[in-house]
Amino acid sequence: MTSCSSGAPVSEVRGSLTAIGTPVQKDPIGAWSNAWSKELTATSLNYSPDGSNVGLTALATRQAYFAALDGPLTPEQQNQTKDVCGPEGAFSVPVSVTSIGVALNNPSLRNVRLSREVLAGIFSGSIKRWDAPEIADINPGTSLPSDDIVPITATEPSVETEAATRYLSADAAWTSGVSATWPKAENAVTVKKHSDLADKVDKTAGGIAFMDLGAIGSRFETALLSFGGGYVRMSKDSATVAAQEGSTRKLPTGVEFTLPETSDQGYALGVVSYQAFCTEYSNHQLSTLVKSWGDYVLSPDGQVTSTYFANVTSPSEEAVRESKRLIDTIGDAQ
Repeated sequence: MTSCSSGAPVSEVRGSLTAIGTPVQKDPIGAWSNAWSKELTATSLNYSPDGSNVGLTALATRQAYFAALDGPLTPEQQNQTKDVCGPEGAFSVPVSVTSIGVALNNPSLRNVRLSREVLAGIFSGSIKRWDAPEIADINPGTSLPSDDIVPITATEPSVETEAATRYLSADAAWTSGVSATWPKAENAVTVKKHSDLADKVDKTAGGIAFMDLGAIGSRFETALLSFGGGYVRMSKDSATVAAQEGSTRKLPTGVEFTLPETSDQGYALGVVSYQAFCTEYSNHQLSTLVKSWGDYVLSPDGQVTSTYFANVTSPSEEAVRESKRLIDTIGDAQ
């Protein structure tokens, strides 16, 4: 191997990167870091999942070389980085999509369909039993248990909750709007952290919760959801279908990627994660190192690595292509 994906000789790609940002990217960044450092043995990455806003502040104050974000960079945020990142400031690119599913703990339920309207009733407390007529109506021929439904939610704000409530808000039955925190429901059980949901669902008969694909794994049955067409099971394949139907916008702040609002066969409930980079770094070695990281993350090998080891989906081919073009423009102030 004589060169890396950034076009620089391997001997020039060396050093340690510090990055801070969203916990949602902890697993993908771990997978990328292991593979990147194995390919380029003089490199390493230290990632702290302290939060999206903390990551952005760290980038703007030279405490991190890139930030992992829950959403695209805003013009105001870009302005905050201009002292450190050069006159054009930082930019952000989409790097992964984390699918959000509806996990169930009821051995009697298989292939159950849940509409937005029904889920709105469950998570607001008005639908309390699995054999409720609202569930039976969309599951004809299915024997439904008469057990209680126990919605389980996390009290801490999270981008996963925001994605779930945005999905529910497409139906008039959900009156609580889009929020990073769940509204209180009379029969709901709560945990503090989003990462605590899986264990709580596992221990709660009749439990139901919105969780990411990595946490669900093969541990739980998931409900089939509709995105305007037929009911779709969450899987890496159905999430990929939805991602390819997403929309890409090129903005002064970077590349923005949005999952489709409707899809016939794609599973379109998820969180799009971003990484923000400076347009300029203080020296050539650092800009080469950062560019190598960004190139690897968006490379075919990088995207396969995160899909396989971290259960995330790639943004669309168009979004990845436009993002790589921006990574290639990273320079240094010298």
